[in-house]
Amino acid sequence: MISSAGPVPLAVVWVLVATGIAMLVASVMRGTTTEGAPRPRSVVVDMLLLGLLAGRAGFVIRHAGDYAADPWAMLRIGDGGFLLWPALLVGLGWGAWRLRRWPALRRRVGAAALAGLLSWAVLSTGAGWLQQSRVTLPAITLSSLEGRPTALNDTQGKPVVINLWASWCGPCRREMPVLARAQQRHPDIGFLFVNQGETRDEVDAFMAAEQLSLHNVLLDEDALTAEQLQVHAYPTTLFFDGQGRLRHLHLGELTAAGLQSKLDDL
Repeated sequence: MISSAGPVPLAVVWVLVATGIAMLVASVMRGTTTEGAPRPRSVVVDMLLLGLLAGRAGFVIRHAGDYAADPWAMLRIGDGGFLLWPALLVGLGWGAWRLRRWPALRRRVGAAALAGLLSWAVLSTGAGWLQQSRVTLPAITLSSLEGRPTALNDTQGKPVVINLWASWCGPCRREMPVLARAQQRHPDIGFLFVNQGETRDEVDAFMAAEQLSLHNVLLDEDALTAEQLQVHAYPTTLFFDGQGRLRHLHLGELTAAGLQSKLDDL
């Protein structure tokens, strides 16, 4: 399962690829050159940057309550927190305003923007479909800290969030309180905290030291879950809907707002 290209999330890769395609289209299309007119590629880049800024601002405003407790989390864009409609509105609006004096350039910039948007949509949708078709809930039964056997693929018809973590992992430790609060607020969603590669004593000591109140903490000393899901870094959190279909995969630390946006989509 591929969720990133090296340290870069695939969502970022698709944006970069789509931007490259848009700039290529803007470069190869022929058109008249007017003195003082902006370069089409520069307009496309400005549309992208302003659109991303607006998409992030819209997401932050929408989840202002979650960010109030941790304002610095607004800067952690790794949670995937962007809204599409303000990004499109501001990006396309800027392009129209920027070219108000150069109507001859509108066709080139419009075609480039359309090519970029279509490329991004195809890449994102195709990658999501491929991921959903390849990733399923593992048919593994693990033991809880209380000694209760738990089957990971027994969803009982409700959404499931599987968090793969380890006590030596700094981002795992930081996001645990966020996940604990979400578990309390969403009893209709099953949260499974699957520890990877540690013993019961190590996990018990960590839970006691952090004073965490978590349900469904599971032990996986052989890291079979990570092996089956082809996960190579922690924390990784997978979001499955009530039919067992993968809806989101997040590699890295989750903020409260980023987590809530994914839970809303289950």
